[in-house]
Amino acid sequence: MNNSRSHSKRARSRAGLTLIEVMLAMAILAIGGIVLISSVSQCLAVVRAARLYNHAHTLLARIDLEHPLFDEDIQVGTERGRFSGAEYRDFAWERETELVGDEDDGLYEVVSRVTWSRRGETGFEEVVYYRYVPPEEDW
Repeated sequence: MNNSRSHSKRARSRAGLTLIEVMLAMAILAIGGIVLISSVSQCLAVVRAARLYNHAHTLLARIDLEHPLFDEDIQVGTERGRFSGAEYRDFAWERETELVGDEDDGLYEVVSRVTWSRRGETGFEEVVYYRYVPPEEDW
């Protein structure tokens, strides 16, 4: 019986965790927390950038709706403007129209660009397309 008492005393003294085991567990948890916070902040940055590009694509379509290019009025040059609405106050637009080739060809390159500046972050999205305007004698 004496042997079983000494065995139970040894088991009781080893029942808890050592300080090294606790510190190791805390270090592993801290590293996991840091990785989690870092990945969440990167995900939020990607979502913010995707939202800005989505707004820019919407606004590129809005340029053509609010400021259409008519064949008889097309001119070489640059147009600029800003968008109305509180949501789009950081966005501006620009449309450059250039003649490609000879004037008789009637081919124009149109570059529509939306730029933004928000919280120190700037960017732009642009669409380039070609527009054929036949000479007036063909009308």
